[in-house]
Amino acid sequence: MLTNCLPVSSGRRGGAYLLKAIPNHFPYTSQLLDCRLLHERRSVNEQAGCAAQNDEAQQQRHVSKVRGKNAPQYLDRGVVLGNKYRIEKMIGGGGFGQIYRATDIDKGTVVAAKVEPQSEDAARMVLEQRVLTKLLGTRHSPKLYASGWHNNYNYIVMQMLGRNLTELRKAHLERRFSVHTTIRVGIQAVEALKCVHDLGYLHRDVKPSNMCVGIGEHRRIIYLVDFGMTRRFRSSNGDLRKERAYAAFRGTMRYVSLAVHERKEQGPVDDLWSIYYTLIELAEGSLPWRTFTEQDDIFQLKRRLTYNELSRYLPRHFEMFPVLLRNLNYTSTPDYTKLIEALKRCCKFVDEDADFEWDDESSTKSH
Repeated sequence: MLTNCLPVSSGRRGGAYLLKAIPNHFPYTSQLLDCRLLHERRSVNEQAGCAAQNDEAQQQRHVSKVRGKNAPQYLDRGVVLGNKYRIEKMIGGGGFGQIYRATDIDKGTVVAAKVEPQSEDAARMVLEQRVLTKLLGTRHSPKLYASGWHNNYNYIVMQMLGRNLTELRKAHLERRFSVHTTIRVGIQAVEALKCVHDLGYLHRDVKPSNMCVGIGEHRRIIYLVDFGMTRRFRSSNGDLRKERAYAAFRGTMRYVSLAVHERKEQGPVDDLWSIYYTLIELAEGSLPWRTFTEQDDIFQLKRRLTYNELSRYLPRHFEMFPVLLRNLNYTSTPDYTKLIEALKRCCKFVDEDADFEWDDESSTKSH
């Protein structure tokens, strides 16, 4: 049975957590991502005056300053998580955590383990676990197998995926994808977001590096990953949450909508604007503000440039995608069917059964 940690209401960020059991029809087991117990365990160690524990905690705080893939490896080869998953090597990471290739000892299958220091905001990983649990059975989200902690690190174990779209684009000889590939990615990305939005959540960090391809029989599927920045826009009863007058910035500057730049409340439409900018980058090779560092400069260029100025390779029909988004706001429900139809009009025929162009080794640089 997988257990999910739900936050206890408190006056501060990252408060205590209680456990809520997930029905045992989910096909995996787990340790508990119970942040309350983690805090209690640290407190006991400090009161007992465990010098070694304190030294380790100090080292951990130092490591956390250099986070994610730039930090020293959190776990050594051979470490076993939850008596089931053996760590092999680190294969990637982001701003907060590291990703490891691991093996299911019982089945011999390869899985991915996402690991973050407990010194970081544990709510991110708890939130990601919760959303992945709700997305179980959907086509475009990785399967969640387990979660728990090891020493001073929290982890979740997931389905192993292939490279992300940023890596694949940069490995391409032309550093951009064909129109057909871009449109196929767009269709699957809209499908993925519809599943997330139907659950009442926003992703809030849609970008090429958060989209990965499957492996083996799943190689034609695009997966949306990294749900640590998600937010509910609908309550559990389906009611729309009250719109905030000011919303703190969440996302990646290169891909966010104009509304996010203006610190407005994000809704489903803002995730879709991020898909729009993602698809332009995939087809064109880059976005005009790629080298910009000032937020206002990026905002002004996004606001000023027309579709024709942004797109050299995408066909005229692609312009209907932003047209369908333009008049939507926080309370609007996007027409996902029309968005997919607009994308399909960009190609004479969309062959979902064909291999992607990155499966052709001649189109990518050698590694």
